[in-house]
Amino acid sequence: MRKLGFYRKRVTSLHDEPGESARRILLACVPGTMSFWIDHQSDIHADAPNKIPRAAEALIVGTYSIGTPIADIEDDLRTERRERARSWITD
Repeated sequence: MRKLGFYRKRVTSLHDEPGESARRILLACVPGTMSFWIDHQSDIHADAPNKIPRAAEALIVGTYSIGTPIADIEDDLRTERRERARSWITD
């Protein structure tokens, strides 16, 4: 049986197609509710909400569980892409 900390590894990337990333994120929720954060290289990682590293708390893009509509996850990923692009342009 997997431990919830297993997904601390990369799940997908913000550079990947949002629909495919949303499906990978939803599959990562099979053990239970997971929080997802995006690092500075745009890699998306997951862990149980109570196990998120303190340094990653500001980088959380969402907390999802099985049953979350894929469209909602895709919207969150697209929003994060836009925000990062806007930030990159203004920095």
